[in-house]
Amino acid sequence: MDADIVRRPPFGSNPLVGERGSDTRNRILEAALDVFGEVPYTDAGVEVITERAGCSRPAFYQYFSSKDDAFWALAGRLSQEMVGLAERLGRGSPGADGIAHLTAWVDEFMGLHEAWAAVFNAFPAARREGGEKAREAGDVSDATGRALLRAFGVRATNADRAVARLLVALLIRSSFFAEHAPAGTDRSPMARGLARQIHRTLAGPLVGVNVRPGRPRRRTKIRVLTYHPPEPGPALGPRGARTRRQLLDAGAEVLPARGYHDARVDDVVEAAGVSHGTFYRYFANKDDFFRVLADEAATRLIDLVDRLRLDAPPAELRAWLAEWFDAYQADGGVISTWQEMRASPSLARFSQEVAAAVFTRLERELDRRDFGEPPVAASTPLALVERGPYTTQTLGFLVRDQAVDAMVTIIRRGFLALDD
Repeated sequence: MDADIVRRPPFGSNPLVGERGSDTRNRILEAALDVFGEVPYTDAGVEVITERAGCSRPAFYQYFSSKDDAFWALAGRLSQEMVGLAERLGRGSPGADGIAHLTAWVDEFMGLHEAWAAVFNAFPAARREGGEKAREAGDVSDATGRALLRAFGVRATNADRAVARLLVALLIRSSFFAEHAPAGTDRSPMARGLARQIHRTLAGPLVGVNVRPGRPRRRTKIRVLTYHPPEPGPALGPRGARTRRQLLDAGAEVLPARGYHDARVDDVVEAAGVSHGTFYRYFANKDDFFRVLADEAATRLIDLVDRLRLDAPPAELRAWLAEWFDAYQADGGVISTWQEMRASPSLARFSQEVAAAVFTRLERELDRRDFGEPPVAASTPLALVERGPYTTQTLGFLVRDQAVDAMVTIIRRGFLALDD
């Protein structure tokens, strides 16, 4: 039971909650967790939560001021579990025992993510109004990162803390990928591969421990999937092309600021300074509009991934990452909202197509190694290139130069086992 649970004023003469009140509060939180996992966060109203909990709206408001308040109460519980898990990591070792211990810990983290998937998945939408509570999530991530550094006896310099922060982002996003793998897929290979990548990043490459050569290079033929954007519509004149571009540029500002579910056509036309009629001259509806935005972003980013060479010299890799961050920023953080678009079947299929196109390109890159299994390992570079800019430019947990340097370290040491 949560400590010091009280009713919100002015409910009751005695604000302290007894066993019955605690049960009611917990029932509301359990219902909220279910609802956040089933419907988009913006659709998870108080009425939906109270109906699931079997209680009245007044009962809800005795304990929570809003659905956001209930969400952050759940996030607080998750934070406690994450901190507890970080504390259980302890000191690692450079040998096989250390790999086994870290693999078990990563698997436990993935289990924690699965249990609290609704909170992790709703966070991008909730954090827009979360203020200080959203920033506290960065503190929890930082605490987990510091635990990783302590486990390997790494000094917590700013550079090392940036590496650890992005390793935590990899843990979170890789856990998401594991949960969305085909039914019946065993997550053990991913946990094992991720643990070895973390071990290589923080302890350095150790042949026979976190690097097990023996797989012939290019032993498989990787089928790189091609992303085909939809056919362009009828050709527009110069004025029409400018107006359409004006609307898309406005959408690139509105979408990351309000999120996919809260962004409305009204917001776009107001930002663009045009009428509703003008909007519908170029786009059928909101989904059609955001699909065009996402198509533009996807085309640019896939072109960039085609030019990526993970084993490039550090300076060249930094230059590529700088270009990647620029593209992410230029697209108004459209990529950061793709997860929220999953509620739309057509946009969900689109995001899967783009992810598959990027994934197979990264798989091809990692097939150059003589160790590891590319299909397992490619999920972590995908998580890194997606979450690096998100952690930096959307969440503000890192500054860009730190993030780029940390990504270079993770790619070269963690993914390629290059000790430099």
